[in-house]
Amino acid sequence: MKKFQFKMQKILDLRKFEQQQAEAELGIANAEVARIQRELDNIAMQKVRTSKANEGQTDFYILTQMERYFVGLDIKKEIFLQEMVQAQMVADEKRAVVLECMKKTKSLEKLRDKHFEAWKKETLRQEEIAVDDVVTAKSHQESS
Repeated sequence: MKKFQFKMQKILDLRKFEQQQAEAELGIANAEVARIQRELDNIAMQKVRTSKANEGQTDFYILTQMERYFVGLDIKKEIFLQEMVQAQMVADEKRAVVLECMKKTKSLEKLRDKHFEAWKKETLRQEEIAVDDVVTAKSHQESS
């Protein structure tokens, strides 16, 4: 009996490889988004920490320095927010590529499964024919 062989297996393997590459690129893009989010969270924590540490402060010099520090943090925050928008756009593009690769891979897998089921049915039919031939030949020998 001949082994099942999907004629488009190399294409399916290539599509799976492309999907893995796209998923890896999406992972890198998501990691960049997460890094920027950590930076934004860190800026927010620095603001809160500085505010609490200097709560009730009346020294004008310290209040001025604290205000300048907050302005610097706000500038960093704006820069990170711009980076976040760009990183999100890249991640969205990568996600769309992954989804497209998944569709292509899934369609080939469905086609392979369909061919496998047809091969299985044909193999069973061939086996039944072979068994019937053996039984028929045996019954002819016994009757002769």
